[in-house]
Amino acid sequence: MNFQLQVSRERLDRVLGVLKHALEKKVTLPILQHIVMDISVQEMTLKTTDMELAFEATLPIEGSGTKLVAVPGKKMVETIRTYPDGILTFEWPEEGNGSKMLMRAKGFNSEHNIQNAEGFPELPKPEPSKHVVKLPMALFKKATQLGAIATSKDPTKAAISGVLMHLTSKFIRIVSTDGFRLAVVEFQCDTGLTAEGGRGSKGSKEHSEDRPTNVEEKIIVPKRAMDIICSSFDEDTPLELSWDDRSLFVHQPNLKFSTRRVTANYPAYEKVLPAELPHHVVVDREEFIKILRFVGLKKDDYNKNVRLFFEFPNLRVMVQHPDEGINQASLNFSGAEQPLELAFNIDYLTELMDKLPGDEVEYQFKDDVGQGVFMSPSLQDMSFKYILMPVKFASPN
Repeated sequence: MNFQLQVSRERLDRVLGVLKHALEKKVTLPILQHIVMDISVQEMTLKTTDMELAFEATLPIEGSGTKLVAVPGKKMVETIRTYPDGILTFEWPEEGNGSKMLMRAKGFNSEHNIQNAEGFPELPKPEPSKHVVKLPMALFKKATQLGAIATSKDPTKAAISGVLMHLTSKFIRIVSTDGFRLAVVEFQCDTGLTAEGGRGSKGSKEHSEDRPTNVEEKIIVPKRAMDIICSSFDEDTPLELSWDDRSLFVHQPNLKFSTRRVTANYPAYEKVLPAELPHHVVVDREEFIKILRFVGLKKDDYNKNVRLFFEFPNLRVMVQHPDEGINQASLNFSGAEQPLELAFNIDYLTELMDKLPGDEVEYQFKDDVGQGVFMSPSLQDMSFKYILMPVKFASPN
């Protein structure tokens, strides 16, 4: 008798939309191009990995019996996406030495080659004694989307092409920098990290005493992995984080994810955070975005600086191209009344304004020479600092 099971196509499609991230990278082992299907009574576990990212998802099914097979991944994802909604049936015919798998639903039928899954690598797993940090997924996602904005796009710079998670006993920081700007988000979280227990506070006392005591952890995560976490996990369900020296583990019910950590030293970003910024100005964010896009029409690969002339109560924004002339526009601002002239890379400002929440943007500064901090007055559940050094050049005549 043929072995078969039934599963919701919609639910399976959502899961495969997550697991496909580990199928996008070119790999040298053919087995890594497959999805492993581990079937037991009333449950199916799917696994994918590219040896840097790893996923494990569990789905309820109708059926009995057990089976462990590997199915070509991308073709399975594409096929199921085109199937009609409803119940999807998987069937393994007895003939053919079990080398085929059939999928059918409402008149749709497809046949897929399968192979033994024994060559699929064991996925990384956290040790039971490792410390686990629980945090609200929605807050973590919001913090990461802001905190990762300054990540370097240069893959040769291992540390700053990743995102830093800085955990202490009372808060978590998400940090990124590309060497020209720095983004830091901090939110309160009782992580349970202590000087006495370090990361081993969930383990036995004897085990904890063998571990080095440390009240903080700094974990560099690839930017790609942080993006996947933000897009793949349920915002309404708490997130569990754990880690070892090689991997970060992320868990929600029915979905497990792990990523290799970046093994490099992150810059001492704390030294860049300004200590005293006595002045500030506030502008309307949406109006500022419109003006930046307008004046930015004059920029090119060699001319990306936008000049800001604060002449209370008007802010004049200008981009000058040596061949095409000037685009400029004005808007009102509030705050410091002394004249101030600043210049920044317009791409850095525009990217920030597009992601910053709220109706207003605030810039805190000491003078027109040192670095200042952009932030959003509307943020209540976290603090955000975007540090950007002004560009200095001669003022126009």
